[in-house]
Amino acid sequence: MVNRSYRANKVVNDAVGDRVDEFESVLLENRMHTVDDGEELIGYYAEAIANAQYAADGVDDQYGWRDDIYSVTDQAVDSLEAALEDVLDVLVAEECAVVAQRKGEWTDRQDDEAVEAAVHEAREWLQAHEAAAKRAGVWSEVTAADGTRTE
Repeated sequence: MVNRSYRANKVVNDAVGDRVDEFESVLLENRMHTVDDGEELIGYYAEAIANAQYAADGVDDQYGWRDDIYSVTDQAVDSLEAALEDVLDVLVAEECAVVAQRKGEWTDRQDDEAVEAAVHEAREWLQAHEAAAKRAGVWSEVTAADGTRTE
């Protein structure tokens, strides 16, 4: 686990929680809870976002939310959050690819119906998030595996 500040942990927990909520399959939800484990880039973004949020709050208190400094800082927060979401989506794509291709030993401990539901949902997520799948380097593997290659 990467050492992060309390504020950065909240940023990560909120963003990961959003990813968990995207899935109906318990198998995928469980995999998403730890999607950020050990990823330094997530920590860097989280700290930057937490610090920028703190700065925005300070500017708001001192100059008001209509001040240009607040606007710039708020835009920086939004941009950093979007980048964090993109990086998290790459990690989610990697996890979805494992599930979609039935890799690893996780299928041994589950009933067939739950596995098939997770595989189907993982493929759907990957199809809907092509850019993340391509960044993760799994797009061609996943699309070739289900016969929908689009490259």
